[in-house]
Amino acid sequence: MGEMKGVKKAPLRESLDRLFPLVNLEARRRSKISTFSGGMKQRLGIAQALLGDPSLLILDEPTAGLDPVERIRFRSLLSQISAERIVILATHIISDVESIANRILLLDRGSLIVNDTPEAALSALSGMVWSIGGIDEAALAKYSEKFPVSNVRKLPDYGYEIKVISGEPPAENARPATPTLEDAFLYYFKERQGGKA
Repeated sequence: MGEMKGVKKAPLRESLDRLFPLVNLEARRRSKISTFSGGMKQRLGIAQALLGDPSLLILDEPTAGLDPVERIRFRSLLSQISAERIVILATHIISDVESIANRILLLDRGSLIVNDTPEAALSALSGMVWSIGGIDEAALAKYSEKFPVSNVRKLPDYGYEIKVISGEPPAENARPATPTLEDAFLYYFKERQGGKA
């Protein structure tokens, strides 16, 4: 790959000596790629992309299909390499964005609807995310019809706890909840589709 990118032999050796440890593949340096796990192949792909020291990396769904340990390792790697270059990450896995992004852009059918820091995107939802506990299935269906519901959790004793996005408390027993990027994603896309929030 280095030769195909036009990296000369001496700089290529230096790059490999730096990149294999960076992507935690030094011990597998002489292994066949066919013996690598999915996470190892993803990390090898990052090493290949970094050959020639590009100032911009564009990654499409880089953590898709990875187990939780590999996903955490990969996010840590992305944080490291983004200190020296611009990394554009296209993903539907919002937890990846939440843990590493400095800026988020939300696109809807090719239109840019949000271009902000994660903190600013979340502050737009201040006072709009609520937790309601102890509801039955009929109430769950009612809330889901009326509001964007970003999380549903079965309670061990009785019923469900839900997270609702609403400009006002959706119920007497609603408690304020901390917004997440998943809430922001749901809020912005519900708004675009004519949903209530």
